[in-house]
Amino acid sequence: MFKTSLAFLGLLFAACFSLFEPSKLADHSIFFSRGENIYEIIKKDNSFKVGLLFCVAHVVDHIRRRMQPGEYVIHHNETACSVLQKIFEGNNVTRKITIPEGLTTQMIVEILNKNEMLTGEIKEIPEEGSLMPSTYFYKFHDTRESIIIKMKQQMGLVISKVDKQNKTNLSTKETIILASIIEKEVKQEEELRLVSSVFHNRLRKKMRLQSCPTVIYAISNGYGKINRKLTKEDIAVQHPFNTYRVAGLPPTPICCPGEKAITAAMHPADTTFLYFVLSTDDTHHNFSGNFQGHRKNIKSLKKSSARNYTKTS
Repeated sequence: MFKTSLAFLGLLFAACFSLFEPSKLADHSIFFSRGENIYEIIKKDNSFKVGLLFCVAHVVDHIRRRMQPGEYVIHHNETACSVLQKIFEGNNVTRKITIPEGLTTQMIVEILNKNEMLTGEIKEIPEEGSLMPSTYFYKFHDTRESIIIKMKQQMGLVISKVDKQNKTNLSTKETIILASIIEKEVKQEEELRLVSSVFHNRLRKKMRLQSCPTVIYAISNGYGKINRKLTKEDIAVQHPFNTYRVAGLPPTPICCPGEKAITAAMHPADTTFLYFVLSTDDTHHNFSGNFQGHRKNIKSLKKSSARNYTKTS
């Protein structure tokens, strides 16, 4: 017993000398999970030649229980004491993940599943259109489900904010559905309200929306992406989401729209436009208020390029 106490005191004494041992490596991260041996992590990392301070930290139960899991940066010449203090305080690295507008919930889950810094499984694919595209912050070993929860909460906040300004007769659910179609159709922000006006005008006149992204959603089983151009056979497919064949809005959103698209769905521009066709450079649309004007736009575009165009008509 006496020999064991002396050994521990010797280890503790040696650890005191290693308090101010500087890291010899360039700035880098270590990853510490609950229950892991911090001494083994530091030893394998090779930042500190001795590292006895971390050995004591693992052996002493009171100290070990104070250490918080996470990703920690060890800076060049940073002392062992400073690193251990970070671990005590939970001063760990915050990372971010950006989810762009227009992705389906399947795509978003796919992105989160590929993120190796996150843990756990997403139990089920969230309802389409229920997640707000944005940049979200997280730490090592946060769960994937926690990001989904944040995205749902953010969507709720955005809807609460903009729904008060809704100038249309659409319900909140219908607005999100329309916003998702607008999101997939538009590449330039300045066209959001113009495209919104086309769809609102069509709904008012009981014309079919005839939006190609709804066809893609239908034939991709809700994934929202195909690696080829649409064909006449695709356009003709009988499906609840195919707005070339079904009147009105599809049953659910076809992606997760951003706040700007949602706002555009609630605030369409005041136009008489009923048609639009994508330009030859794939950046903007040409709008028209009747079919004759629409055909003229298509003819003009075909003259300027031999390329085939999928048109909204």
